[in-house]
Amino acid sequence: MFEARDIRVALPDRSKKPLIGAAPPIEILKGINLSIGAGATLGIVGESGSGKSTLARTMLRLYRPKSGTLTFEGRDITHLEERALRPLRARMQIIFQDSQSALNPRLTIGSTLIEPMRSYRRIGSRSAARDLAADLLGRVGLEPEFLARYPHQLSGGQRQRVGIARAIALNPALVVADEIVSGLDVSVQAQILALLRSLRRETNMALVLISHDLSVVRVVCDSVIVMQNGEIVEAGPCADLFANPRHPYTRQLLRSVPLPIVDPDWLTGAEVRDNP
Repeated sequence: MFEARDIRVALPDRSKKPLIGAAPPIEILKGINLSIGAGATLGIVGESGSGKSTLARTMLRLYRPKSGTLTFEGRDITHLEERALRPLRARMQIIFQDSQSALNPRLTIGSTLIEPMRSYRRIGSRSAARDLAADLLGRVGLEPEFLARYPHQLSGGQRQRVGIARAIALNPALVVADEIVSGLDVSVQAQILALLRSLRRETNMALVLISHDLSVVRVVCDSVIVMQNGEIVEAGPCADLFANPRHPYTRQLLRSVPLPIVDPDWLTGAEVRDNP
């Protein structure tokens, strides 16, 4: 469903910007290769600055690669202009880490959910739009009364649910979740992850989960890639990589973060609590 081959990305190095002229480029991604099938879940781990978020944005063509090939649902999207990309953007969505800044503070939650459907002409009357928005809220465990609220009136976990609802509004084939449970308490993390897992089963969407929490990746993902300095140093099925890490950096990463024995029913229990 999605494939990246030998992807290289360079971005302006603003720390070295001269007083006059553009900042010099610095290579962030250095020959990335990965693929993900429909309904699969891929985890991306690595320390801060390893290139995880840059990779996420490149996968969705928010950044244009310097070289390499991006293929989405059989189509080469590497160098497509925005006009050609626009119809495809309904099929690929992202959930950002900072739920506060990701939502427009001047729009109600209802308007936030309706906007992408209106933009892609998926709705008719105003009442139909409201019904669809209320249905989206229901799918992520929020009541219709949230339609009239503003982002600042919601908790972090509630805002993240709205972000998920917005991401699935257009029935995407690929959703990238960038550190979406960072900063949330453990019980809310479990509910959000259980929700994502339930939606993935329901819609067969592919999910790319970026997280510093290796326990989360181990429980949620089918496969995982480990990034260091813009390169993938190890990749494979989640269970195999955690049980038998081969690269020294992977072993160092696993040693640096306590990995508790996770109850296999942790997220299942959250799904029960989340959907009484």
